[in-house]
Amino acid sequence: MLVTLEEITQQVLQLPSRQRLVLAGLLLEMGESGDHPDVDDSWEQEIQDRIKAVDSGAVVGISYSDVMREADQIFAS
Repeated sequence: MLVTLEEITQQVLQLPSRQRLVLAGLLLEMGESGDHPDVDDSWEQEIQDRIKAVDSGAVVGISYSDVMREADQIFAS
């Protein structure tokens, strides 16, 4: 069965924030060629920093629907 990007997105939004961040890290790793270890290290540090910020409550995520609504408003003008 073929799953659409929209269906996957809806499933991902159901995950706890920590799992979403881990998934984001995995997707970033898949997209990188690995030819730049400094960049890889920087991304890894950024991911870890963001996970800590979410876990500590220092930042709160934005819902997909809110992001899409704002994007629609920006690109409509």
